[in-house]
Amino acid sequence: MTELMSFEEFLKENEKTAKIYAKQYVEGEYRRKYREEERKKNPDLKKNQLNKMTVSAVEAFKKSPDFEKLVEKLPAEKIKNKMMVHYNHYCEEVETLNEYERMSEAVVTAIPEHIKDAYPKARMMKRKFILHIGPTNSGKTFTALQKFREAHEAAYLAPLRLLALEVYENTNAAGVECSLLTGEEEAIVNGASHVSETIEMADLGKHYDVAVIDECQMIADESRGGAWTAAILGLCAEEIHICMAPNAEDIVKRLVEYCGDEIIEIDRKERMTPLTLDEDGSRFPDGVKPGDALIVFSKRSVINVAAELQARKIACSMIYGALPYETRKAETERFLSGETQVVVATDAIGRGLTLPVKRVVFLETEKFDGYDVRLLKPEEVQQIAGRAGRKGIYDEGKFTAGKGRKFIRRSMSMKPEDINFARIRFPRFLTAVEGKLSDVMNKWDEVETESLFLKADIEQQLKLCEWIENYTDDKDLIYRLINIPFNEKNDDMVLLWQTLAKRVAEEHTVDLTGEIEVLDIEKRRAVSISDINKRIQELEWLYQKYDLIHNFVRLFGMPDTREEQKELIRKKKKEVSDTLTEVLKTKQLKRRQCPDCGRALPYNYQYGICESCYSMRNRGYGYWGDEWFSDNKSKKEHV
Repeated sequence: MTELMSFEEFLKENEKTAKIYAKQYVEGEYRRKYREEERKKNPDLKKNQLNKMTVSAVEAFKKSPDFEKLVEKLPAEKIKNKMMVHYNHYCEEVETLNEYERMSEAVVTAIPEHIKDAYPKARMMKRKFILHIGPTNSGKTFTALQKFREAHEAAYLAPLRLLALEVYENTNAAGVECSLLTGEEEAIVNGASHVSETIEMADLGKHYDVAVIDECQMIADESRGGAWTAAILGLCAEEIHICMAPNAEDIVKRLVEYCGDEIIEIDRKERMTPLTLDEDGSRFPDGVKPGDALIVFSKRSVINVAAELQARKIACSMIYGALPYETRKAETERFLSGETQVVVATDAIGRGLTLPVKRVVFLETEKFDGYDVRLLKPEEVQQIAGRAGRKGIYDEGKFTAGKGRKFIRRSMSMKPEDINFARIRFPRFLTAVEGKLSDVMNKWDEVETESLFLKADIEQQLKLCEWIENYTDDKDLIYRLINIPFNEKNDDMVLLWQTLAKRVAEEHTVDLTGEIEVLDIEKRRAVSISDINKRIQELEWLYQKYDLIHNFVRLFGMPDTREEQKELIRKKKKEVSDTLTEVLKTKQLKRRQCPDCGRALPYNYQYGICESCYSMRNRGYGYWGDEWFSDNKSKKEHV
């Protein structure tokens, strides 16, 4: 801690600043006296003349020995007020620094020496781990789910709510009562001993006989990996089954050893069907075959590819992250039933979705990862390609690419780089540290952690935290608010979060009936949009808004209306999802066209207009209706 200086000590420490103020004081006093004396001598002296005389006299005085003597002898009291301003500022800076140091010490003290000790209930147990390791389509999750259903009390932790829903439905169909719990959906079965949930919803304080953690290679994921780390460190289950790709084996073993628990079995799996490269490749769209999964890496590309297929009368299903999960389920069921012959999907298809895909075709080999456009990693290629050739449906699986077939083949032969760290998220127990939560979060970001771990990026959470701190200092409330999931890249979603968060900060519990009614208006506007592609976009955003409102109702809704509003939102979401599903089935997706001539553009064409029109524009020509015009010929002539 920095010791605060007295005012006298501060004056000595800041002698130069004090001397400047002393000179200003002496100079000012001399100027005042000089002007008074000159006015007495000559009352008729004009102002401009007096000013000139004063300037000359002051400059001469400042060069004289008397000036310096007066400065040296000037009592400190004469400049006290001036220096006191600096002294008060200095005191504030020291106090701020000391406060930050105290908070820093408190943060360091609050963090256990070992991160594992942040989960004391789990440390009191001697947990047994079973590792199910294998590539896609090896049956590792199937084996773990058998143990899940046989247990007296169990939890399944999924990477996607669609997977959580699938396990929920299959478990209940098998005669085992199971509840569903995701951030956006709840289906609580009274008396159910099993729960299928997204991993972020895991109750780390509840005791289970068996827990299943799926897709554990996501433990290194920038935004979500902390949930997998927390589950391994903190789940209170006697027996924990971890399903993962081979490149996560080392880090999971290290974490289990770190916790002092025991790995009682390693269940290594191999693919149940052969997976080979289709050397012929696939030209799009001529080379598309029934049973194909066409892989691209943006929603825009999915829609463009699907529009091309629809124009050729090829029925297809669409699967990408922004789709409501009910719509994704409906699109999956259309493919399963044979209503569609082709799937157009992003890498969402690689996370455990059960689809009878015969061949995976990579139409793109690059993806935007939130920071940069980069080539696919070997593990990503292998995870996605592995979806082909599901056992019991096909004897083998195929993979290929439109372009970049050599890259895909090379990626499939490479051993993915082992994961050597586990993400950890900002811990909730730090809300107990004195000071603003944003300051605590900044300090947490500076603290070094054990070599096993890498902290998750908290930039977006920190921005939300700093904003809501203008309305409340309740750190526990702020923590809950900033951890509500939503699309932070969408300005409308950020504005909705801010509106609802401010209401919660002011009222603590909220009735959101009005907001739900506003979304009804937005829905009527969205369904009236003639452009199918834009209509899809608006319906997706609307669904996301319902999701966000549902989370606020779930966490902060008024007790007497909470369940009623949750049910109403579920109904509204279903309406939006059904509308979106019907839109996708209409086969009216808008193909990419040149805005000048209307000529069809390839789905992956990087420019907005065709080359011919671009050339014509540069030569001073344009297109109007059915005719070309030059600069010498007015458009009006063609109207």
